[in-house]
Amino acid sequence: MIKGLINSLKSSYGKPRTPNSELLVRSKGFTLIEIIIVIVILSIVSAITIKFLFDSLRIYTMTVNQKTLFDEGKLALERMCRDIRDANAIAGTTASSVTFVRNNATVQDGAGEIITFRWNGGANPLEKVKGGIGYAMASNVNAFTVTNATNEIQLQLTLGLASGENVTLQTRVYPKNLPKDTTYKNFCQNWMEAISN
Repeated sequence: MIKGLINSLKSSYGKPRTPNSELLVRSKGFTLIEIIIVIVILSIVSAITIKFLFDSLRIYTMTVNQKTLFDEGKLALERMCRDIRDANAIAGTTASSVTFVRNNATVQDGAGEIITFRWNGGANPLEKVKGGIGYAMASNVNAFTVTNATNEIQLQLTLGLASGENVTLQTRVYPKNLPKDTTYKNFCQNWMEAISN
């Protein structure tokens, strides 16, 4: 009987089969459990990778927005400092504005012109006002604070976006062209910023 079974297996498959060879034939594939485990592992790895990419993109966007705010604020403060430094009289300061008289003429401003830097709150931009006309200097302004401590003008500018990024910049500027004063050292109205062509 065993010889007959072996002969029938030889004729159907070309070589004899043993019980171990049947086990090998059945184990040539993946079971459902193995496939599910692979899918779960790949899903976890994919979720971690996607989270890493989204976090990297969020941080990049936040950094770019803060850099944009910083550049805008820095430019506005530099322009204000340059103009205030040339003042020959501080006409007045409030919590969010400074008014002064310019000493020397520039390409944009005339000598003796009264200039005000102000922020009216809310969504209004920071403005440079001269001759009753306001010129925007910076948008996205959340706060602008001016402090005058014995001709030392302190400016603090906070810019922010609706997405949550914000930048606060602060500087002090000393007007160079104020009249001679025993307590304040200046250039006694003889200072002029050099402009190179």
